[in-house]
Amino acid sequence: MGAKKDLKKITKILNDFTQKEFGVKTKIGKEFLAYPDDDEINYSLIVGTINIQTFLEDAETRFPTVKADIFLWCFFHEIGHCMTDYLWTDGEQERFSNELVRMTEVDDTKEKSYWYYSMPNEFFATRWAGQYMTDHPQKVAKLWNKIQPKILKFYQKYNLTND
Repeated sequence: MGAKKDLKKITKILNDFTQKEFGVKTKIGKEFLAYPDDDEINYSLIVGTINIQTFLEDAETRFPTVKADIFLWCFFHEIGHCMTDYLWTDGEQERFSNELVRMTEVDDTKEKSYWYYSMPNEFFATRWAGQYMTDHPQKVAKLWNKIQPKILKFYQKYNLTND
C-alpha cells in the first residue's frame, strides 16, 4: 500500500470525527492550518518546529491537567479556530493579519512565537482546544487510540521521524 493510500486512511478517521462533532472538514497538508470561513482544517504528520514547542509550552501551562500529544493539541487548536472565528469582526481579523506582518520584524523566533500565540484569535483557539479536551476526555482518547497506531505505523513504514 502506498503513502497516499495510508494517508487517506488517517485522513478519513480524522475527517469523520471532525465532520460528525463540529461540521469541519479535515485534509492532510504541509502544516496545521485552519480555514474558518470554509469550516476546514489541515493537519500534518510532521510537527517539530520551535513554534510548535512554544505553542505546546503555552497550552500545557494554561491546561496542566490535559495530557495530550502535540498532534492532538495542534489538531484541536485548528478546530478551535473554526469554532471561535465568529468572535472576531472583519476589522479585528485584519488587525490580526497586520500584527503578523509586524511580527516578522522580530528577530527572536521564540519571542515571535510567544507573541503569536498571545494574539486573541490564537489564544482563544488554544483555549477552545484545551477546554474541549478537558470536557471530552473519552472522545479524545477514543480518537487518539484509533489514530496514533496508524500515525506510528506510517512513520515506521516510510522511515519518518518527528525531529
